[in-house]
Amino acid sequence: MWATTLASLAGTDGPRSRRGSIRVLVVDDSNELTKILALWLEEEGYAVVTATNGREALDAASVYYPDIVLLDLIMPPPDGFAVCAALRNPLPPQVILMTGLSDNDHVRRALDLGVVGLLRKPLSREMVIDAIAIAAERCQRDPLSKLRWHFGMHPRA
Repeated sequence: MWATTLASLAGTDGPRSRRGSIRVLVVDDSNELTKILALWLEEEGYAVVTATNGREALDAASVYYPDIVLLDLIMPPPDGFAVCAALRNPLPPQVILMTGLSDNDHVRRALDLGVVGLLRKPLSREMVIDAIAIAAERCQRDPLSKLRWHFGMHPRA
């Protein structure tokens, strides 16, 4: 089941308020990892929604229209490749993939999906925050970001 807090969707005041308007969907089949990643991102002022499998990720994305998706490649079906492909429309988010795999075929396949980045596990806070910051900059320039923000602020039930 995907989860979020109302406070994280509302954003914050002050210098981090721009980040608070950026919604990040964190997807990994490890509850512990999603909690850690969500904590790191919320401390940086991002609004975070989490999911622990591909189906939950697609459901959360259809409701909250995330600007950025931090997505594990290997998880119960649908896997990260299928979720990434499904997220390509109608308002595609910036996607950062996470993997513990070092297989070049998986890396090539991931990059063919047009992702912003591919992070190798184990993850560090700095690595994640830097990748999210790059994706957030792209979101700020993306003309579709206002539509994602509008639809995300009026979630479907």
